[in-house]
Amino acid sequence: MINYSIADLFQGQQSLGSTVSVAGWVRTRRDSKAGLSFIHVHDGSCFDPIQIVAPAELDNYESEIKHLNTGCSIIAHGKLAES
Repeated sequence: MINYSIADLFQGQQSLGSTVSVAGWVRTRRDSKAGLSFIHVHDGSCFDPIQIVAPAELDNYESEIKHLNTGCSIIAHGKLAES
């Protein structure tokens, strides 16, 4: 799968609903009581981060996602949605 830059995604190079892959660094992670984590990721291609919504049902949620801190590098795969 091709990694897209965040700037390319914000410029509409992939349509909403398409499956994309993004690589970058965690800026912030916030956990909700509803069993979701909201992860802001930046890759240096633009100032604005992209938000990753990670549900607790993911296999690596407890072992990896809950341990992400600022500066961790990640690759995320998922469907592109407007927030």
